[in-house]
Amino acid sequence: MLDFICPVKNARLTSKFGWRNIGYGNEWHQGVDLASTGKVPIFASAAGVISRAQVLSSYGKVVMIKHIVNGKAYETNYAHLDSYCVRVGQTVKQGQQIGIMGNSGRAFGIHLHFEIHNGKWAIGQPNAIDPMTYISLANKANTIINNKGELTMSQYTELLTKINELEEALKTKQAIIPTRKPAKIHHSAWEWLKNKGITDGSNPQNFLTREQFATMLKRYNDSFSKN
Repeated sequence: MLDFICPVKNARLTSKFGWRNIGYGNEWHQGVDLASTGKVPIFASAAGVISRAQVLSSYGKVVMIKHIVNGKAYETNYAHLDSYCVRVGQTVKQGQQIGIMGNSGRAFGIHLHFEIHNGKWAIGQPNAIDPMTYISLANKANTIINNKGELTMSQYTELLTKINELEEALKTKQAIIPTRKPAKIHHSAWEWLKNKGITDGSNPQNFLTREQFATMLKRYNDSFSKN
């Protein structure tokens, strides 16, 4: 059994550990952001004892777990939860459900902010370490995903905003009747967009422009992944 596992099944990395800027200036991100397909279950990354299950400032609803792994003390933090199903002092097994992903606290969309601390969690997160050196992301075929090229949280938010703007424009303007049927590449791109969870995939076939936009996003992601 691995010392730590990813707390989200079929997760995608949307913001890495370290410096970032998501509209509030440069800030140190003391964990990683993991997204999936909505409000999915959150699991204990390792066996341990629940040390916190509460609302905590900008974290929103959090669960923290203290662990002893190979004789060393760690504490994991699971933030922005929609809800939790554990209590302080409870012993949990690795992979046991502890809550539901959400967007409580200061959060940009539904995701899990996940931290691992070398020792105890403390204000200012002085013991925070990069969780991606301890966990792996796996797709549905259980093959490891290379983290290189994943969108950052700020890039993901920017793309999501553009999609929302397009959908609002399509709601308020007269329907655009395509001059030709969507190409296969457009259908493929829209399926990719839905599978990524960036859109709910509602009514994509009425507007060629929407599918072309999905194609643009996929090409952007593909080019970004090659860097």
